[in-house]
Amino acid sequence: MGRPTGSAAILFCCICVVALSSSMAVVGSAAPEETPMGALECSDNITKTTPARKLGAVEGNGVCPVRFDHARGISAVAGSCRDRPVPSAERCCGALKTFACPYSELINDNDHNGCASDMFYQIIVRGRLRPGLFSQLCVEGPLGLQC
Repeated sequence: MGRPTGSAAILFCCICVVALSSSMAVVGSAAPEETPMGALECSDNITKTTPARKLGAVEGNGVCPVRFDHARGISAVAGSCRDRPVPSAERCCGALKTFACPYSELINDNDHNGCASDMFYQIIVRGRLRPGLFSQLCVEGPLGLQC
C-alpha cells in the first residue's frame, strides 16, 4: 500500500508545473512595453561625467580656496534665518552679508571656483534651512546682495 503523502507530493508537483507553464505562456505572449523618447532624453545628463572638483585638485584649479565646511559664522546665519514661519529679511540678510561679504570676490567667481555653491550648500545643510530662502529674501538689486 502506498503512502498518502507521496501521492500528495506528486499531485502538488504536477499542479505547480502546470501553473508555472501557463504563467510563462501569458508573460511571453505580452507585447513589450516601450519607453518614450522623452523619458530617455531627461536621463541624458546622468550618463555624462564631469571631473571631480575637490579630489586631488590644487588651489586655483577650479576649487574654492575657502573651506566653508569649517568656516565660523554659518551658525549665526542659520540662527538668524530660522525664524518661524517666515524669517525677518533684515535680520537674515544682514547675517548673510556679515558672513559672505568678506568673500565677495570669490563668491562672485562661482563659475571658476564654485565658492558660492559651496557656501550656500553649507549654510542650507548645516543650518537646516529651506533651499531658495536667500534668493527670495535677500535681493537688493539686479545682481543680488550689495556688500
